Amino acid sequence: MFGIGTGELLLILVIALIVLGPERMPRMARDIGRVVGELRRTSDELRDEFMNADKAINKAIDVTASQSPAQPLPAAAHASEPAPPAIPGETPFDREMREAKERLQRARDA
Repeated sequence: MFGIGTGELLLILVIALIVLGPERMPRMARDIGRVVGELRRTSDELRDEFMNADKAINKAIDVTASQSPAQPLPAAAHASEPAPPAIPGETPFDREMREAKERLQRARDA
């Protein structure tokens, strides 16, 4: 756990017990546990949101396309077209998100 061995962990707990005292130590441990649980739940929700983002985008495109089935997709939506030039400092994730937003906007405009 974070490169901390059993001896170091026991030493930290003894120092915390001396500093906090036996009355406040259980309350602090409970509060720390509560905060860690909240952080874990928030992390799980955020991870699920990122994992399902592409499904939400595809669903929005499908709904838009089903509202106007007679209209073909614009030529810019074809995969053979080269990607727009990258913005300096843009990460691959940022580029994918920007391209997804542009595809969704083109599908809405169509």
